[in-house]
Amino acid sequence: MKSTRTIDGDTSLVLDSLRLGAALVVLLWHAKDMWFPEKIFPADQPGDPSHTAVVVFFVLSGFVIAFTTDTRQPTLPEYMQARLARLCSMCVPALLLTAVAEFAVRANADPELMAAYVRGAFGPRYLITGAFMNEAWTMSAAPPSNAALWSLSFEFWYYVIFGLWFCTGRGWKSWLLATGACLVAGPKIVLMMPVWLMGCAAYWLPRPQTSRRWAWIGVLLALLAAVWAIEVIRPWPFYIGAAPFYFANQFATDWAAAIFVAAGLWLVPPSQLRSALALPSALVGRVRAAADLTFPIYVLHFPLLVLWRALVGTRIGNSAQYALAVSVVLLISCALGVLLERQRSRWSQLFRWLGKRSARIGRPTSL
Repeated sequence: MKSTRTIDGDTSLVLDSLRLGAALVVLLWHAKDMWFPEKIFPADQPGDPSHTAVVVFFVLSGFVIAFTTDTRQPTLPEYMQARLARLCSMCVPALLLTAVAEFAVRANADPELMAAYVRGAFGPRYLITGAFMNEAWTMSAAPPSNAALWSLSFEFWYYVIFGLWFCTGRGWKSWLLATGACLVAGPKIVLMMPVWLMGCAAYWLPRPQTSRRWAWIGVLLALLAAVWAIEVIRPWPFYIGAAPFYFANQFATDWAAAIFVAAGLWLVPPSQLRSALALPSALVGRVRAAADLTFPIYVLHFPLLVLWRALVGTRIGNSAQYALAVSVVLLISCALGVLLERQRSRWSQLFRWLGKRSARIGRPTSL
């Protein structure tokens, strides 16, 4: 399973550009639905940009996790501590911000906002989402004041399923553990997992032996094919957002788009660090720094937009206010992201401590 592929130079620039672009698409599209509700994308039509962006995230996530586990070969506790620190450092603050946004909506008491962002009892949705169980089996229970949180339940379970298989020897017991996790996660999450695994395959499969020129042509054609698949292939077998699988309803359509995105990653040629054609390291570093804000932009933008609507108001159809709200939300998301990222080491320490405590508790005592 060992690969010689690295994530630097060309590969880093492609990954970072894709993830940053996907996060901005989600922000712009969610805001567009709020300010221009007459232009909400029809669920029965192909080409929903915000859902497609999440498909891209899943492919990129599989690629990056395959890389990190391949290069570091972590134990299962090390792997899960790193994944949980990454998720919780952003998800817990995002849930707190979501609760603030929902309180603001309830205080505002505007019937339109209440109908859109308040649903049922306050507490259970937050507890279920905090445990990453909001998309398990037949549920779709993330707080409506943060619509982006649905995908984190999928992401969490992909981490768990993959870690139980990869970090425990990859023998028959590993397969049993991974299968057990699939049964807990439920059919929605499992149906979308091929998208994530395509990212893993893009990392693991040997690159084709071809020139850099033809490799880049292949990358471009693969990404253009992904755009074609997104724009042409109708949602199948169901439409997004309703039973039986909610956000996984068009899983077959998502597979088709993901194949081309993964093919583009697979074809990215290795960097030529000593070549005259090598990308400037400063450029790669700047793009990486911007792309590191992708996660906070994704998980924080929606409740910030809801807060704007509750506190400032929404001038429907007003392009100037739309642009201002998007700009303010983007800046706040980035600023919070920088602050929250500095706390990730504390989350890592917490999960390491919990891991040691659980190991101590599970150790038999001598008589």
